[in-house]
Order: sequence, then structure tokens, then C-alpha cells
Amino acid sequence: MALTTAQLGITLSAISYLGQFDTNSGRYTLMNQALASTTTGGWQIAWGPATQGEDLVYVASNTQGQYAVVVRGTLFDRIEDLFQDKNITPQEALPFTAPAFPSDAAISKGDVEVWTNVSNMSSSVGPGTGALLPFLQALPSGTSLLVTGHSLGGQVATVLAAWFQGALTNVSVQPITFAAPTAGNPAFATAYDAAFPSAERYYNSLDVVPRAWTEEGLTSILSLYPGGPQCGPLCKAAVNGALKTLEKNQLTYQQPAVATELTGTLYPEKGILAFEDEVNDQHRALYYMYLLGIPLTTIQQLNSSWAPPPSQALRSAG
Repeated sequence: MALTTAQLGITLSAISYLGQFDTNSGRYTLMNQALASTTTGGWQIAWGPATQGEDLVYVASNTQGQYAVVVRGTLFDRIEDLFQDKNITPQEALPFTAPAFPSDAAISKGDVEVWTNVSNMSSSVGPGTGALLPFLQALPSGTSLLVTGHSLGGQVATVLAAWFQGALTNVSVQPITFAAPTAGNPAFATAYDAAFPSAERYYNSLDVVPRAWTEEGLTSILSLYPGGPQCGPLCKAAVNGALKTLEKNQLTYQQPAVATELTGTLYPEKGILAFEDEVNDQHRALYYMYLLGIPLTTIQQLNSSWAPPPSQALRSAG
């Protein structure tokens, strides 16, 4: 089955999480095996995977000469980790030349730090070696370059797309993100919309993560999952802390305008950590694969024990 662009993007993004505790050499083998079992068109790793700090990027290509830069999201166990560990203040100017973006376009300090890591990465496995940008600059003129990621990987993908558009004259950049928090201020988001009119952004209606870092999105987490598990004291403290940080520093974040909502269904989570478990369930890249119509048998090539919410699986089978 040929994959749509969205299905390809989320599959490549899900594959980026494989081999969490492995070496890059081991990840290279695992990811290529996963690409062969979940995609068509001969997709294989062309550069990387490369790491710097906790960040990971790889480049894949197919037999038709299409390329994709894939950014792994940050792994977290609790919603509190997401809100406490990310540097949303201060907002900083773009650390690279981007002619399509105005001088007042700004992104979070955390995004600048990840961009710095990515720009310093060097691949030592697979066919492509050295730094990422020179590798991409050597691609044939007219190459189609998908830039994608899930979660914080999607957030960073929007920043990398702006970087590539200014630095690469040989490729056409197509960003597509999944479950991504906001990367920058309204000036950045507005310029991003204009620079990438065909950009795609997908989010699950029940996912907490893409609600960050707008005031409206953060506030909505406090009453999420009506009839299901609720944001508890630690969750509320983390959300309110993020809201106070935005207010104190007079910061505004804005998502790109074009987005596609995917309708999620609650898992039957119970117990003291039910809300945290529900947050993780709704956020998984594997669930996004399912919501985008990828067959369960394909998804289970990446994790044989994963399953969708029981009620959704029943509806899908009916």
C-alpha cells in the first residue's frame, strides 16, 4: 500500500524512537529494518542516525530520489516533565539566516539549544557522513525534502524547515509535523505560514502536548478528558507554573495556522496515574499512525504489543 505524505511522515517519525538505549550503529540497523517492513518505495537511511546530547536526527531517502529529515521527539514519562524541563523562556532571535522571516521572529531558548545540537551533529554510520547541512547541500538540484517529527521533534522540525529554506538552494522544503508544541512567537508562526503554504500539521484532539505553549492550550489541559481521568495536583501545578512563566515574561506563543485535527478516543485507564497514562497513550506516535489510517499489522511491526483504545478498535472492525 502506497503511503500518503502524512502516513509516511508519521511512520518515519515513529521509527526515530527505535533503539532508545542502543548505539547509533545499532539504531541504523534497527531503523533500516523498520523502514523496509513499514514503507514502500525503497526508503532507507541516507545519513545518520546522529546524536548530540539527547537529540537525534536521521535522513532517509527512497529509490525515486526523495529525501526526508526526521527529528526524534524528547522522551518523557510524566506530563510534569514536559512542562518543567523545557526552556520556554526567554524567546530568542533565530540563530541562522532566514530571509523569509522578519527580525522580530523568535523561538524558545530550548529550540535554539536543539538547533545548536543538530547543527553540530556528525554522522559516522551509514552511507552519509559528516555534518547534516553539507550533506543536504550536496543533494541534486530540485530534490524534494520532507522535514518531519513527532512531539518536540515536530516542534524542532518547524525551526529546521526555516533554516533549510534559507541555507539550501537545491531542495524544495516540505514540513509536516505531528503532536508538535509551538516553536515560537506570532511573528515566527505567521512567517512560517507564508513561507510554507503547503505545510501540514496534525494533532490528536485528546493529546496534551500540542496544546503547549499557547495560553489557551495550556488552560484547556486543566479540564481535559471529561468523564475520564483528570489533571491532578502535580499536573495542575506544572500547567499553572507554565502559565505564570508566560505571564511574568510577557511571552506569547502561536501555532501555525493550518492544522488537521485527528479525533482520538479515551483508553480505559484506571488508578492513581490514570491521567498520566492517558496522556502518554494519546501522545504516542503509534497512535497517530493508527489515527492516520495505517493498518494495525503495520504499526505492530514497530511494537508488537501496541493496541488502539478498545472502543475505537471495535468501531474500526465494524
